[in-house]
Amino acid sequence: MAKTLYLIVSGAMAREPVSDLVRGLQGADWRVSVLSTPMGTRFHDPAELAELTGEPVRVEFRMPGTGAPLPPPDAVLACPLTFTSVNKIANGIADGFAIGLVCEMFGFGVPTLLVPHCKPDLASHPAFARSLATLRAVPRVTVLHDPAAAHPPSWGEVTAALEEASAAGRGDAPADGGYGYAG
Repeated sequence: MAKTLYLIVSGAMAREPVSDLVRGLQGADWRVSVLSTPMGTRFHDPAELAELTGEPVRVEFRMPGTGAPLPPPDAVLACPLTFTSVNKIANGIADGFAIGLVCEMFGFGVPTLLVPHCKPDLASHPAFARSLATLRAVPRVTVLHDPAAAHPPSWGEVTAALEEASAAGRGDAPADGGYGYAG
């Protein structure tokens, strides 16, 4: 039976198309739901991702009593993450659906893999280092980031890291997938 994954994308460039990541995850027996920051929809093709997953890319909160909730996740993968998204998540600034959902999943103890990708100039900012340290201290959160690497990790490396991070199992997520206004 497929495991459920929330794939959070933001406005960061990826070395390979995110659609290739989704295909690889599906091949590793993940049922993928894609959520995006508003800027992420300009960097990653929502129509192609919706076609691959069989459901729309979710960008906004759903209103109470409308639409179907997301299925409960076995893991969360936030990849690729911008400088801004990393700093927002680390500081609990849940001002949008995708970032807010990542923050909420921490509280449920859902295994989460964060894969930042930003320019070295931004990565050298002291706020970024503090944010990475904060995120690495969160239980069941793994940060896959090498500041010395010229490129982000390959999708194969990301998938392997996700499998390792999710091996601990799901936290106390509600069985009905009723995460606030997630949807």
